[in-house]
Amino acid sequence: MARTPRRHVPHLTGATTLVTALALAVGPVAPAAVALVPGGAGSDSSPASTPADSTPSPTPTQDQQGTTTTAPAPTPTSPTPTPDASSSSTPETSSDGTPSTTTASGTHEGSASASAALKQQQDDVDNVTADLDAKKQDLPDELVPSVDQLTDVLAAVSDAQTPPQQRDDTVRSAQQVAAALDAIADPATPDAVRAQLTGLVRQVASALDTASRPGIPSEDARLRTLVVARTASVLRLVADQDAPPYVTRLMSDTAHHLLAAPPQETPGASSAAAADEQRAWNMLGATALETASDRNTSDDQRKELAESAHEASSSKPGDPKAKEKRSRLEKDVKKAVQDQGLPDEPLGRAAQLCTNSVFDAVPDTTLAKDLRDLVPAAWDSEGVRDFWKSEEAANAALDVYAQLRNRKMADSALAIERMLPGLAGSLPADELYYSLGLRARHCLKAAVQLDTEAHVDAGNWFSAAQEI
Repeated sequence: MARTPRRHVPHLTGATTLVTALALAVGPVAPAAVALVPGGAGSDSSPASTPADSTPSPTPTQDQQGTTTTAPAPTPTSPTPTPDASSSSTPETSSDGTPSTTTASGTHEGSASASAALKQQQDDVDNVTADLDAKKQDLPDELVPSVDQLTDVLAAVSDAQTPPQQRDDTVRSAQQVAAALDAIADPATPDAVRAQLTGLVRQVASALDTASRPGIPSEDARLRTLVVARTASVLRLVADQDAPPYVTRLMSDTAHHLLAAPPQETPGASSAAAADEQRAWNMLGATALETASDRNTSDDQRKELAESAHEASSSKPGDPKAKEKRSRLEKDVKKAVQDQGLPDEPLGRAAQLCTNSVFDAVPDTTLAKDLRDLVPAAWDSEGVRDFWKSEEAANAALDVYAQLRNRKMADSALAIERMLPGLAGSLPADELYYSLGLRARHCLKAAVQLDTEAHVDAGNWFSAAQEI
C-alpha cells in the first residue's frame, strides 16, 4: 500500500491514542538523586550553578547496550521516579511547555531507580576490582604493575565527579582485561597468544590511566575511555583464538595504534582541527575492531575489517590516501552491521538500547542542544553535564538518567516518540554505523517500530533501515 510522506515530527503529533496518552501523562521528572563530592578524576572546569553538598557519593553501573556482561539495573515499575516522603513537589513545565512534576534540587535523596542504577554501578566496580586482585597471584610478575594500575583507575573513576558513562566504560574495559588474564595464566595458552594478550593488557591499563588523570576535560576523557572499551574487545578474540593468527595480528597492531598515548595538543585552530580529526578516527577504528571481534561477524567480514582498519591506522601524517582508506573502512563497518540484520525487539527495548548507545557516543554538548525542547525545564536551566543512560519505563516511555552541572543525578520519564526523533537529529544515519557499530541496529529497529506503531518519523533512520 502506498505510504503518505510525512515530514519530521519533533513533538507529539500523529501518534496512536495509546501512545499519545502515555506521552502526555509521562511528564518529565527531574529529582536530584545525590550530592556529589568536588574534585577527582574526570572533572571539568564548568562552574556548578549550586554548590554540591557533602553527602557521600554513589558510584558506577554498566551501560545496557546489548553487549555487556553486567546485570542491568532493576527496571522501574513506574515511569515516574518516587521521591522521599520528606520531599516536596512543585508544578513545573518542560522546556517546550509540557506539564511536569519536578522536585526542588537538593531537597531529598533522589529516586529509587537512579539510586539503584548508581548502586549497581558501584557493585560493578567493586566486583571487577576484587576479581582483578584475586587473579594477580597467578600472573607473571611483570604484569602485576599493570593490574595494579587498572585497579587504581577503578578507584579514581569511583569519584563522584567522574561522568557515569566514563565509569561504565572503565568497568567494561576492566571486565575484558579480567577475562584475558585467565587466558594469560592458563598453561595451555600458546606463548605467542600469551605475549599478544600481555601487550594489549598493558596498553589498555595505560590508556585508561591517561584518560582518568585530573586536568583532562571530562568530555575528552569520556570519549577516550569509550575508545579503549571498544578496542579492548580484541582481547576476547585473541584469547579465544577464534580468528587466524594473521587476522588477530592485524587487529592487535591496530589496537596498539589506538591505545597509544595521544600527542600533546598545541594551541591554535589548525591543531584543534587535527585533534578533532584524530578523535573521529579513533572512534571509527575502535568501532571497526569491536565489530570485527563480535561473535556473529563472519570470518570473511572479520578479515576485511582487520585489513582495512590496519591499513587506515598505519597511515602517516600527510598521507594523500588517508581519506580514501578511512572511507573504505566506513563502508566495511556498515556492511558488517547491515549483514546482521535488524534485531527482533519491541519498541521499548530497542529504544532503550539505542538511547544508551547514542548517549555513549555523541558529545553531551550536542545532545544538550538537540534535546533541549524535550528535557525538563530544571535540566535546561541547570545544564546537563552527562546524559548517562535510560531504562524502559513502559513500551512508550524511557526513564532517562543524567548528571547535571551541579553534580546532582536526575531522572525523568520521556516519551519514546519524542526522544527518538531528537536523537536522530544528533546522529544522522550517515554517521550511525561508524559511531555506534552493531548498536546502530537497535536505533534502526526502533525507527521502524516507531513509524509502524505510532506513525512518527525518526528522520533518516527509517530510510536507512529500509536498506537492510
